[in-house]
Amino acid sequence: MVGDAGRRRRGGPGGRRGLTDRVRNRGVRGWRLAAAFALAAVSVAASPAAWAEPASVELRVVTYNTHGLPSWIAGDAPERRFPEIARRLQGYDVALLQEDFAHHEPLRAGLPGFVLERGNESRFRGSLFCALACDGSGLTFATRLPRSALVELDSVAYLACSGWVGGANDCLATKGFQHARLLLPGGLELHLVNTHLDAGRAPADRAARRTQLERLRRHLERTAAGAALVLGGDLNLDAADPRDAALRDEFARALGLADTGAAPAPGGPWRRLDYLYRRDGAAVLVQVLEAGEAREFSDGARPLSDHPALSVRLRVRPVF
Repeated sequence: MVGDAGRRRRGGPGGRRGLTDRVRNRGVRGWRLAAAFALAAVSVAASPAAWAEPASVELRVVTYNTHGLPSWIAGDAPERRFPEIARRLQGYDVALLQEDFAHHEPLRAGLPGFVLERGNESRFRGSLFCALACDGSGLTFATRLPRSALVELDSVAYLACSGWVGGANDCLATKGFQHARLLLPGGLELHLVNTHLDAGRAPADRAARRTQLERLRRHLERTAAGAALVLGGDLNLDAADPRDAALRDEFARALGLADTGAAPAPGGPWRRLDYLYRRDGAAVLVQVLEAGEAREFSDGARPLSDHPALSVRLRVRPVF
């Protein structure tokens, strides 16, 4: 038996003599343990898979308020802007879009091969008022990943709003959130949220934003506990306003969210109202590789919306 084991090791580091010297006077049981460890070491060293990186997926995600109101309200030419927006979105794996109200079809036509899912419908659907306000939340979730990767998508309306006439007229829309669950290669599960909050600056508007965030937090605590998460959108929480910043940070802490760092470029014209957050899950890590303003959303002379597009490049990988 010793001779047979020595032949299995012949030609390896130390050869038969080295192995025999190490186990001399330890008995047959000790020799068997040493031989087992030696064979395991050879097996690991010879196996490329043992040194392979864990499976991971890279995703480019953008959040963008597209200013897609009817042209007589928007004050410019969305019909011209939206095909250009669609062309630039083609470089992203996932797009979280807000204010996609009146020009959805040019957007869809410019994203062949993408899966596009619109958010909740208007509270006025079926009423006489529908002629003016039937566009619901204005949210659109778009991805170039296979449809099979989109396992589930919930679209939920916020019940709270502030402002029918004045206060940014938020109650004329039916704002809400989209919650998507993706299953990526390697069985990696990633949740994504797209939302747009109340826009006014009065105390009543801030109270509406608080109520909306509480609704979203309760939903995610119930349906995405322990899950890897990316949350983006137009939160209308001004980073320069201490009251808005406190509300933003309270919400992020409650859900364990971390800012990706996606923000308007320094020195630009934008207030920071839009955000991209991330959270690791129990089984999946979400690593930020690059984040910032997506400055390609311009026609060269002016931006394609009244908000900046913010983007992040992520690596999603399993926990080991």
